[in-house]
Amino acid sequence: MKEVSRYLQFTQKTKNQLSTDTLTGIKSIIENLEAQTKKMDINSLKDQKIDFDIDKINETEYLESCQQNQNFYSLCIYLINKSYILYLYRDLDAALHSILEAKKYLAFIIGTVPTTEFNFYYSLILAAFYPHVSETKQKEYWQQLEKNQQQMKIWADNCQENFEHKYLLVEAEKASISGKNLEAIDLYNQAIESAKKNEFIQYEALGNELAAKYWLNQNKFKYAKVHLQEAYYGYQNWGATRKLQDLENQYPELQNILTVKNNIIDTSTTAISRDTTNHGQSLDLATVIKASQAISSEIVLDKLLSKLMKIIIENAGAEKGVLLLLTEGKLITKAEATLDSEEVVVQESKINEYEDLPLTIINYVERTRQDVVLSNAFAEYRFTTDSYVAQNKLKSVLCTPIINGGKLIGVLYLENNLITGAFTPERLEILRLLSSQVAVSLENAILYTFVEQKVQERTQELNEKNLRLEQTLQQLQRTQYQLIQSEKMSSIGQLVAGVAHEINNPIGFIYGNLSPATEYVSDLLNLIDLYQENYPEPVEEIQDEIEEIELEFIVEDLQKLLNSMNVGAERIRDIVISLRNFSRLDEAEMKPVNIHEGIDSTFLILHTRIKEKSDKREVEIVRNYGQLPQVICYASQMNHVFMNLLSNAIDALAFSRDKQQEFDHKPTITVSTEVTESNTVKIKISDNGSGINSETLSKIFDPFFTTKPVGTGTGLGLSISYSIVVEKHQGNLNCISEIGKGAEFIIEIPITPVSGNYS
Repeated sequence: MKEVSRYLQFTQKTKNQLSTDTLTGIKSIIENLEAQTKKMDINSLKDQKIDFDIDKINETEYLESCQQNQNFYSLCIYLINKSYILYLYRDLDAALHSILEAKKYLAFIIGTVPTTEFNFYYSLILAAFYPHVSETKQKEYWQQLEKNQQQMKIWADNCQENFEHKYLLVEAEKASISGKNLEAIDLYNQAIESAKKNEFIQYEALGNELAAKYWLNQNKFKYAKVHLQEAYYGYQNWGATRKLQDLENQYPELQNILTVKNNIIDTSTTAISRDTTNHGQSLDLATVIKASQAISSEIVLDKLLSKLMKIIIENAGAEKGVLLLLTEGKLITKAEATLDSEEVVVQESKINEYEDLPLTIINYVERTRQDVVLSNAFAEYRFTTDSYVAQNKLKSVLCTPIINGGKLIGVLYLENNLITGAFTPERLEILRLLSSQVAVSLENAILYTFVEQKVQERTQELNEKNLRLEQTLQQLQRTQYQLIQSEKMSSIGQLVAGVAHEINNPIGFIYGNLSPATEYVSDLLNLIDLYQENYPEPVEEIQDEIEEIELEFIVEDLQKLLNSMNVGAERIRDIVISLRNFSRLDEAEMKPVNIHEGIDSTFLILHTRIKEKSDKREVEIVRNYGQLPQVICYASQMNHVFMNLLSNAIDALAFSRDKQQEFDHKPTITVSTEVTESNTVKIKISDNGSGINSETLSKIFDPFFTTKPVGTGTGLGLSISYSIVVEKHQGNLNCISEIGKGAEFIIEIPITPVSGNYS
């Protein structure tokens, strides 16, 4: 205060109005804390306005001066500090009003330290108000708290020494009002330690005061006493006399633990006394926090049960412990631990099937939701009739309900059959402190397990649905392609049939007239021979014409021409027959078919791809046809299969043409047919190309799988062929291949359909 007064005199002397107003506001706050303001009556804080009048200027005059001088920087700082003082005195309405007034002038202090104080005090005030306002206001306040803490976290990350304790203390308040009890305890302790470490004694004191309030709300007076003492000493060291008076008035029942400010204090004695008195409580509290942190860190149920039972056995002084959880309205044993074993047995069993438990005690706790603590169960009359108690002459027993949100979720049973009175009130207190965290963690783990199971089920369902959708999509795409191909083949068939018909008519005339034309030519040639015999010396004009037309050559060549024309006409007629056979416009019905004709027709269509070209050798076709009967099938569809398989064989040979040139072997396609003992026809189409590897072979009939370059294959040819053979004809289509030795496709279909339905 002396320094502030000295600086204030200097700024007044130099007429520095900004600094004067700022220091005046600070002096008002300090004098209030030191109980030097005029009207302050600490006994009527709820009814009287908190007074900040100092010297020759009262608060109203000060505020008017700041407004008149437009000194909003000083005004904002004053309102921020005032809000904190009002908060310390629990005048929350006035504190909120002051901080909101300061908010109006916040732009004038941006980038300065008071901005961080505004954030901190605003959060503390909102947290204090939170339990007492409507749900709508709570939502609004919580959003503001989150926003403030996001900014405070940034400051704390950049300058831990100045801001970490502020961030942690607000987080502790948030945890407290959210019902996260053990998290709140931990955060209060962290905030206090951080403030102490960085020598913010006023905030160390505040942290202890808020922690004391928390413990009082939990009815834990011994823990509250520790923190209240620390808060009192902290405010005393800070020099906040009026705050000490406030604490004394607020907690009259704790007067005996508070050291009056005016007494002379031996600091060394006090320190020793405080350490000695509170060692047990601090140790218990540390144990609770450590255990709760370990429990809360686990979310997987089995791991949580194992960790939980180990912690409880360790801290409760039990020889044996069993955890039972309520499942579908019945208690089920979930985990068992013993002192002499590091392993925790995690398994489910019904309580009536579990022989090593005092069911009478457990049923009592389940029904009444009350603790049962027995120093010597066998000697106490209440449960001596229980068979387990009597048989084992049970000594120390502790059985406690696990409750969360007023709902029973389980029962914890502990026993120690080595000594009596093992479960002291202190150990029971530790278990009670842990029980809320145990309940929350168990609920969370059970929920997590349930959600995990549901996620797995949903994932499996989604995977199955995705698989079905994928299969449906592939089927639709395959069907679409089949329809397109069928339409294409139908169109081609109609075109081929039309062309064949149009060619067939004139070629019929030609072929039909070749025979009489040959006879006529023969007659004419005979006539010429007869004429030459009777008139060996023709007139000069005839002789010239004979030489001109080369009669001897014509006589010799004409028959050859006629024979060639006859061969050509027969070739055209064969082509027409093959085209008509391949087109098969009656494809909608099964009919007896000559399989060899279908294969030969396909070869005819592919003739231009088979014959020798400049960049590749001619493919040799080897036909090993057996004696086949008429096969009842869809002729057009089977021709489609032959087309796909033979085209692929030609492609395979073309792909390996470099190898063919290197080893100088002839590309060959071999087609073999035979009748099997099972009354089926087997058709083998093989090539001597480069072969197919095992990975490709396993996928070769999958829809849309292709090894051809993009744009040169749909990947549906073999899939459709497989569908035609297997689904349409109840047959089989397989492929055998070895790298370097080519591939062989084997078609096997019944000679007569299995169903027997055909026209």
